[in-house]
Amino acid sequence: MPSAAPYIVALTSLKGGVGKSTLAVNLAGALSVRGKTALIDADAAIQTSRGWLERGSLPIIPLLEGQELPAGLRYLVVDTEGRPAVGDMSDLTRSANVVLVPTAPNSVEVEATARLLGQLAQAGGNMEKVRVVITKAPPVGSVGQAARDELRAAGFQVCETVIRRYTAHERAHEQGTLVKDAVDPRSENAWSDILGLTVEVC
Repeated sequence: MPSAAPYIVALTSLKGGVGKSTLAVNLAGALSVRGKTALIDADAAIQTSRGWLERGSLPIIPLLEGQELPAGLRYLVVDTEGRPAVGDMSDLTRSANVVLVPTAPNSVEVEATARLLGQLAQAGGNMEKVRVVITKAPPVGSVGQAARDELRAAGFQVCETVIRRYTAHERAHEQGTLVKDAVDPRSENAWSDILGLTVEVC
């Protein structure tokens, strides 16, 4: 009897520096607690996620794009190439179970994300699967929540969880660990954001 297809979470963005790969690795780590999890780093030029996995001993299976999926895989996280074509993003909404679009909470990023989502809808993307996630929000104050509410008011699906900007994320990358295991006083706070997002997307 063939095994069930894995639940696919894809992360994509037309803008660099929004924490896409950081989110992909940590989300995969949180999902690995629930079942066998693999991560595909489709960004051949940079390979941030794959390099992160290779530096550490994380409970995530690194896969190459096009590689056969291992048996018994429950979750597959896809860290897409940087700045993919809108048509490719539209295709992604048909192959993945959920597509996360990370965005920083400043007005430039929020407006750019709104334009991207409009283009994605015009390209025939399945917008029921697309969710914005606010990343790199200041840990203090309501800037992240305000950006979330602004995008919701424009009619887009936005995750309730806001990923706050902590140096623990950079420490985790440097140390080749999940953010929960990073040597940083705010690692627990950062991990709580990841866990909240995990519950929402799965």
